[in-house]
Amino acid sequence: MKILILSDIHGNIAALDAIQEKADYVFCLGDIVNYGPYPGESVERIRSMTKHVVRGNHDNAIGRDMDCGCSLQYKELSDAGKIFTGSVLNTQEKDYLAHLPVTLDVELQGKKFLLAHGSPSGDIYKYLKPNTPDKELEDKIKGIYADVIFVGHTHLPMIRKINNVTMVNPGSVGQPRDGIPAASYAIWEDGRIEVKRVPYDIEATISGLQRTNIPPHHTTTLTKILRNGGM
Repeated sequence: MKILILSDIHGNIAALDAIQEKADYVFCLGDIVNYGPYPGESVERIRSMTKHVVRGNHDNAIGRDMDCGCSLQYKELSDAGKIFTGSVLNTQEKDYLAHLPVTLDVELQGKKFLLAHGSPSGDIYKYLKPNTPDKELEDKIKGIYADVIFVGHTHLPMIRKINNVTMVNPGSVGQPRDGIPAASYAIWEDGRIEVKRVPYDIEATISGLQRTNIPPHHTTTLTKILRNGGM
């Protein structure tokens, strides 16, 4: 059994389409939209790929017209992107984002998987980074019964073993922030987990950004993030 795990697409359809892995199942850990120029295309692509999807903080912000709850470093970018994204998504797409679950339990062939965006408890704003202490991760998984927990949100790939649970962050498909400007995703195959990278047409995404109504100084920053794999 092979599972493709995606997260943090952020309206970057070129990055999403560059991932050509064939899998039995696809999991999506949220943040399908915002920052990128093709939110509608990204929503429709994910909807066609899988029913195993959870809501990210940016999906929540767009779908429910709420604050993104993101860090100060990205708040202005998010607010500018929200105006654009909200203007191009239709009511059905926003409703889809608004009603995604914040966590999802999936059992396949006797293996129990938990999908979440931020924290396994369903806190979509919580950052669990690769350097998060073991004790904090132990606290976050108390009372959760799963073999593998998949989380996103940080845009940083991570594979950690906490007691008998494996916690995996596949990194970001559409806006990597670990210094590697290539789409990041994970593959779970018969118990083996691997984070993988694939190059994509970054300039196509940048061209798309330049055709949005996102203010030029914000598109300049977003361009830098895409080309550099982070700020």
